[in-house]
Amino acid sequence: MAIVSRLPCLLLTALACLCLPACTVPELSEPAREEVPEAVPDVTEKVEAPVEKADAPVEARRVYKPGPVFDWGGKMLMVHYMPWYETKAFRGKWGRHWTGHKREHNPEHIGADGLPDIWSHYHPLIGPYDSADPDALECQLLQMKLAGINGVIADWYGIGKTDDYPLIHDATLALFDAASGYGMKFAVCYEDRAAELLVKRNKLQSQDLTTHLTETLQWMQEEWFSKPQYLRYQGGPLLMNFGPMYIRDPGVWKAAFESVRDRPTFYALHHLWRKVAADGGFTWIHHAPWEDPDDKKTILVRIGEAFSYFTKNPEEAIVSAYPGFKDVYGRGGKVLAHRQGETMRESLQVGMERDWKMIQLVTWNDYGEGTMIEPTHEFGYTFLEIIQEARRKERGGDFPFTSDDLRLPARLYALRKRGDIEPARLDDISSLLNRGSCVRARQGIERLEQN
Repeated sequence: MAIVSRLPCLLLTALACLCLPACTVPELSEPAREEVPEAVPDVTEKVEAPVEKADAPVEARRVYKPGPVFDWGGKMLMVHYMPWYETKAFRGKWGRHWTGHKREHNPEHIGADGLPDIWSHYHPLIGPYDSADPDALECQLLQMKLAGINGVIADWYGIGKTDDYPLIHDATLALFDAASGYGMKFAVCYEDRAAELLVKRNKLQSQDLTTHLTETLQWMQEEWFSKPQYLRYQGGPLLMNFGPMYIRDPGVWKAAFESVRDRPTFYALHHLWRKVAADGGFTWIHHAPWEDPDDKKTILVRIGEAFSYFTKNPEEAIVSAYPGFKDVYGRGGKVLAHRQGETMRESLQVGMERDWKMIQLVTWNDYGEGTMIEPTHEFGYTFLEIIQEARRKERGGDFPFTSDDLRLPARLYALRKRGDIEPARLDDISSLLNRGSCVRARQGIERLEQN
């Protein structure tokens, strides 16, 4: 896909710096999470926020050949991914997930700290990016792959034609395609509250929820479930639901599942899954383990309790590991300190050491809530390095990639955004990284950086 326009000079300057070592340290589609009364007291969840009219989806996407899959064995590590970011360079305007709902921030303005003004306490190391940009997807998926992550779980609002849902959907399609090209698995966490907005906008009648959900599932069956990169888990394609928040009638879900030939394995939020007869529940952000902590052992015990209170059967639980929580929504959400990576290390440790088969890494890039695992100016590569360490420990030290290798995809991204290098040369480097040939990829990157 061609870039719509070049990044502003200041952003190009910031991108060029990526060749250096990393720093040390109520409407629907903005899902800020806050306390939910019917949940355990320490879980954060999504609430409504205003939406605005979206531009037309990007029309073309990069075509990929299936890439090599690294089978690490052991735990399935899947990272929750937000495909909702827009940039002026790629889609003609800055999206509100960078600017704020009222355009309070201007990413083209560089502050005294040398960083763009975005709606977050934190800043992506590669600069603000577009979720449909294949260069950004290449960088991110390669970073995940070299960290030992198996794939992505896209936060998805369905196929409804209102507000920014088409843009999110288009970026999710781009992510799905890219997952195949980089040998990564893909699954979906469906936001059933999207149906609520369709009802409010008179684009869906509440009595037609079964038909709507059935059409959504049938679309997923044809376009995603049947493809090799879609994750199969516990015998079926994995479908997660952040809720249910709106479609709470188990009969509606049952009817939709019966309409597809390949019934998905269905997981809903830990405190809601039994209400819709799901196959299991998944955890999210829990604050309680770190409230008035006594020592590390006590923290680990409390994390285990948060991961298992809703079922003692590990087959019914997908647990979570997360770096912290500090949002920008001004709703009084509790802060969970990042603690120089210790929060991530402890929550991941408990997940890795117990019997759960899958860990959801929460999240790759929710900058509004400060749960991002991807490299940032504030934390560098800390969280990906922790994931590497956990994978290396799991495999008895047999893990081929290093923290230095994690830096290579961002350097490739910076070279792509320079715009003066033949794409085929960069594609060759990407292919080397995709195959895990980091030494040769580094040599190629260094030669191009010197030009």
